[in-house]
Amino acid sequence: MDYKFLLFSFDGRIGRKQFWIWNISYYLFLSTVGSILAHFSPGLALYAIPFLSLILFYPDLAMTAKRWHDRNKSNRFLLLSIPLIIGRLLVPFSAQAETGDGVSRILSLIALVCGVWIFVECGCLKGNDGKNDYGDVYK
Repeated sequence: MDYKFLLFSFDGRIGRKQFWIWNISYYLFLSTVGSILAHFSPGLALYAIPFLSLILFYPDLAMTAKRWHDRNKSNRFLLLSIPLIIGRLLVPFSAQAETGDGVSRILSLIALVCGVWIFVECGCLKGNDGKNDYGDVYK
């Protein structure tokens, strides 16, 4: 499977290993860039992380879709990512607020529940053995 297919296609399946490699790389990249920018320009770092998250939005969804497919589940489960995406994009605004309001707390709770669900289903549970509705097992 080539990188173009892996990062930009919503077809096929990947195992937990590929899913974890992607996520660790994704968060290491964001953390490293964020730390470097925060050292030199804290204000810029606040806006750079959501911007970079937006750039990586499509590949992140493509990788997660393939992992859902490995669990024999449809792309509809990508809807669980919406609260997490909204949370990442709202970082600059939440950092400027002195205290969290009720809406941001509820959104944070929903994002936490969705994040745990995605973590367990995609990161911890084994995919289906053999061929399923989304293709053969990815090696």
